Amino acid sequence: EAAALVQADFAARRSDVVISGPTSDSMAVRLTSSVISELIHDSRESLLVVSFAAFGVTDVVRELERAARRSVRIDLVLESTADQGGTLHGPVGASAAFEAIREHVTFWAWPENRRPVVGASRAALHAKLVAADERVALLGSANLTDKALAVNLELGVIIRDPDVVSRIVRHFRALMEPGVGPLEPLRRNL
Repeated sequence: EAAALVQADFAARRSDVVISGPTSDSMAVRLTSSVISELIHDSRESLLVVSFAAFGVTDVVRELERAARRSVRIDLVLESTADQGGTLHGPVGASAAFEAIREHVTFWAWPENRRPVVGASRAALHAKLVAADERVALLGSANLTDKALAVNLELGVIIRDPDVVSRIVRHFRALMEPGVGPLEPLRRNL
């Protein structure tokens, strides 16, 4: 009985590989889009979503909307355009992909005046993370774009160790600390 409990605990904390794009016969994989939807769907308290770019992803937006209706706290940490102090090229920042749920989430940005400068360029918000309830997270290379979640060759890992996930989330929460951390919430009417 004790061995079965230990085995069940180990299986519950086991990491999994997540891949978008071409697959191979070498191992079974989970698709990035499916994992992200599952994490959002299963969340009950909080979601921390971090991405450099975001575009399209209507399924992700739909799941986030459902999570908001369940009173899940949703924080989106996203890169902004160069005009807004970020490093994304083009006229639209990553937050535009989430316009439909703007009133239900908190957007976070890394202002230009708080970014280190190396040579002629500023540091970029380049992390990609979806953490649910501080117990499970997807950490990987995929941005929140239709191409990244379906056809680009992307790689990630699901972390099911609540201690590790909690440390990751606490780091971002510290970066969001008013007056202390470099991240700032965006006003809702932006």
